[in-house]
Amino acid sequence: MLLVITREPPNNVNHLSELYHSLRDQDIPYEIVTKCDPAITRRKDIRAMIFPGARFRIHPEEPQPELELELFYLYHFPNLPTLGICHGCQLLMVYYGGDLIPYNRFWIRSPEIELDIAHCGDTIFHGEEPRQQLHVHFHDLPVVTPAAKKAGVREIAWMTKFRDGRRHACAFEFVKNRVYGFMFHPEAKKETRAILSNFYYKVAAGASASASS
Repeated sequence: MLLVITREPPNNVNHLSELYHSLRDQDIPYEIVTKCDPAITRRKDIRAMIFPGARFRIHPEEPQPELELELFYLYHFPNLPTLGICHGCQLLMVYYGGDLIPYNRFWIRSPEIELDIAHCGDTIFHGEEPRQQLHVHFHDLPVVTPAAKKAGVREIAWMTKFRDGRRHACAFEFVKNRVYGFMFHPEAKKETRAILSNFYYKVAAGASASASS
């Protein structure tokens, strides 16, 4: 079972409708979790979590009660495979010691994304084309700080041209072979939805097998 951790209804920012459609289309069993529920943390059928997009921004230097839901499940499932998409990726970057470069306006485009598969070799990108058009919709850019890099956070895919005209990372591995984050929306395009299948059927299954062996 995959947990989708969100308090939000579907809208054009979080792309939840597309996410749910993609999960159903790929026969990925999922459950939408909208509150901190101790009963869920005791279940044995939970294989992975997704933190999807959201409408509110993350402010690393300020207390944010809105993040209680995600932090609750990160605390109670410390070893569970986790994927953060857009807002979820920003949250994971801050959680694992990275930072966010703030921008005042949304960046909404489908720029060319370079997935350096030959270099990173990550299972989550199995079968993906090295370069393709991917959907993005966000304010703030996650960056790997020296502290985060020392802790093992690494870049695994890049935007060839961001709003400043430069190449920047758009996907990250936070915990080796287990926790990932994307600043693009794989659920928003049919061509890239297989990434979600890779996460559930390859990454999460591999982590479960390692834990049980």
